[in-house]
Amino acid sequence: MKSEEIDALTQQALAEATVKGITGKAVTPFLLARIKALTSGRSLTTNIALIKHNAEVGARLALALAHAARGACSNRR
Repeated sequence: MKSEEIDALTQQALAEATVKGITGKAVTPFLLARIKALTSGRSLTTNIALIKHNAEVGARLALALAHAARGACSNRR
């Protein structure tokens, strides 16, 4: 999804939350559900892809840090 589209829909959903008096911890679930409805589910697909990508990046970073730590330990001997 294009950032302009998701930004506009987020602003719309935030305005709706304000009108409905939704605050605190209830805002995020409302926004996710409302944006999902406004996009006919496309935002959910996008969010799942983002989560998978973030997990992959995190795993690669963890491996790189582990390899670097092992190298630092072997250099101390």
